[in-house]
Amino acid sequence: MMKELIGLIILAEVLQAIYIIVLLISSSFYFRHLIKNKKQRKLSTVEYTMYIIIQIAYVFFGISILIYTFVK
Repeated sequence: MMKELIGLIILAEVLQAIYIIVLLISSSFYFRHLIKNKKQRKLSTVEYTMYIIIQIAYVFFGISILIYTFVK
């Protein structure tokens, strides 16, 4: 029973790491796309909102990594 629970916890942590990596990669590609569009034309309201949100998310992710690294 305990080994199964530990195995599920490890699986959940691995899945969490995978989805974080996928989200970082996909958001970085979209962010590069927005930068390219911003140079060519003015961004729409939705695009500009995503541009700002992705920047804020990167800052929060960096802060959370620092906290996780130094607190653990």
